[in-house]
Amino acid sequence: MRGLCVLRRADGVVVCLLLLVYSAHADDFKVEVPVEPVSASVGSSVILPCRISKGVSAVDMEVRWVKNKNEIVHVYTNRADLEGRQSPEFKGRTHLDKEPLGSGNMSLQLNDVRVSDEGSYQCFVVAKSWFADSTMKLKVLALGSSPRFTVVGWQDSSITLQCDSEGWFPKPELQWRNVKGADLTGRAVLTEKPGADGLFTLQSALQISEQEADGIICLIRHGEEKRVLQTRIHIDGEFFTLVAPWWKGLSVFLIVCVTAFVVLVVVGVYNYKNLKDSQAMAEQSHEAECDDLRKELKSHGFVLKSEWEAIQRESVAVTLDPDTAHCRLTVSEDGKRVRNDFNDKTLPNPERRFDHHCIVLGREGFTSGRNYWEVEVGKRDNWKLGVASESAKRKGHVDLSPKEGYWVLQLLNGRDLNALTDPDTPLELLPPMKVGVHLDYEEGKLSFYRVEDHFVIYTFLGKFSGKLFPLFNPGEEGYELVILNKQDQSDHSVSSKAEPPHTPV
Repeated sequence: MRGLCVLRRADGVVVCLLLLVYSAHADDFKVEVPVEPVSASVGSSVILPCRISKGVSAVDMEVRWVKNKNEIVHVYTNRADLEGRQSPEFKGRTHLDKEPLGSGNMSLQLNDVRVSDEGSYQCFVVAKSWFADSTMKLKVLALGSSPRFTVVGWQDSSITLQCDSEGWFPKPELQWRNVKGADLTGRAVLTEKPGADGLFTLQSALQISEQEADGIICLIRHGEEKRVLQTRIHIDGEFFTLVAPWWKGLSVFLIVCVTAFVVLVVVGVYNYKNLKDSQAMAEQSHEAECDDLRKELKSHGFVLKSEWEAIQRESVAVTLDPDTAHCRLTVSEDGKRVRNDFNDKTLPNPERRFDHHCIVLGREGFTSGRNYWEVEVGKRDNWKLGVASESAKRKGHVDLSPKEGYWVLQLLNGRDLNALTDPDTPLELLPPMKVGVHLDYEEGKLSFYRVEDHFVIYTFLGKFSGKLFPLFNPGEEGYELVILNKQDQSDHSVSSKAEPPHTPV
C-alpha cells in the first residue's frame, strides 16, 4: 500500500487516505501473478501474467504496473492508457490488451526486452471500493557468441592464446581446459567488460607450451542450467621447433602470421556455424516459452487467438423457423430476433411446433462439418441455447437432455449457468453477454464460448446422428435474443424493449 501512495503523492494526501480505506475491501479479491520468475531473452517480447481472482472485470478499474516500486511501467485508467505517466525507458514498449480485461485478465506485454528490465514488477488494480496488488519477478537472459581464439604473443617455446566472447547476461563463467580435461583456468588472466547495454564481454589470455598444444579448449558456462559453448584449437608441434637464433624471430613471426590467418579463417567458419546454432537454440527456447504460455492459457479455459480466428471462419448463417416456435414467441421478419410476449396466440399446431417449452428452432439443419454461430443474450435473467435433433419430441413436457436429443446450455436467475445433462451440470462462471456456439458434427462436439474473452463455457461430447437444428429460448417477457451475422459483430442493445416491427408466428 505504501508503495502505491508514494507513486501518487503528486495527486495529494487525500488520494493516499482513500486507498487506505479501499484496502479494507481488498480481502474479497486477489491479484494473481506467477510465483516463479518469468524468463525472457534480450530483444524478445514477454507476457507478464496478472489477473483478478473470481474473474471480476477490470474494464472500469485503474490498472498500474510498477517496476522495483519506483518505475512506472504502464498505467490504464478511465478505459485508456496513460502513456504520459510511463517512465521514459518503457515508452513505446508496453501493450495492455483491452479485450481480456472483461474477465479480469490484466497481463502486460513487454516488447524489445533489455537487460535493465530485469527486476520485480508489481501489478496494481484500483476499483471504486477496494484495491489490491501482487509482485512477480522477471529474469532476463542473453546467450552470447561462441568462444574464438587469437594468438597475441609468443616467447621461446610458448605462445599466448586469447579467448574472446561477447553478448552475455547474466555474466557467464569462462574456463580453459586441455583435451585430458585438466582445468587450466587458474593460469589465465581474465578481463570482463560490461557494455552500455548491460551485456558482458569476456577476454581471457593463457600461455601454453608445446606439450599442451595438441588440444586447448575454451568453454563458457551460462545460466542456472549451465548451458555450455566451447571452441577447441590444435597447434602443430612444428610451430615450437627451435631454429637458428639469428632468424628465429623472423620465422616465428611469419609462422604466427600464417597460423593466425588459418586459425581465424577456420574459427570464423566454425564461429559462423555456432552463431547459427546459437540463434536456433534461442529461437527454440523462445518458442518453448510461448508453448508453455499457450498451454497455461488453454488450461484455464481460454482459446488462443489463432484457434479463435479459425472457429470464426466456420461461421454459418442461421435464421429462425416460425413454424417451430411456441405460441408465446414472436419472431422478427428477418428471422434474426425472438422474444417471449407471454401472450398465447392462436396458431396452427403442426408436429414441428413446441407447445410446452418456449423454444424456437433454426431453419438450417446440419448433418456434417463444423458450424459456428453467435447469439447476443445481453443482461437478462434466463435463456436457453443449444441444438436439437430433428427426431426429438416437441410436444408436452420434454427432458431437454442429450438422451432425448437435446444439447442445451441454460442461464437461470441471471447468474446460474447449467449444462442440461442428466443430472444438470452447474457451471460456476461469469455469465456471458454474447454466446458462441460451435458444432463439430463428425467429432461429436458441441462447444459454448463466452465471446467477450474467448472462454470455453462448456463442451458436450458424444455421437450425433440425423439432422441437428440450432435451439433458442429467449426467457423473460419482452427481451430478445439476437442472432449475430458475421458482419454484425458490433455491440447491440438488447436490454431495451423497444423493437423493430415483428411478425407474430
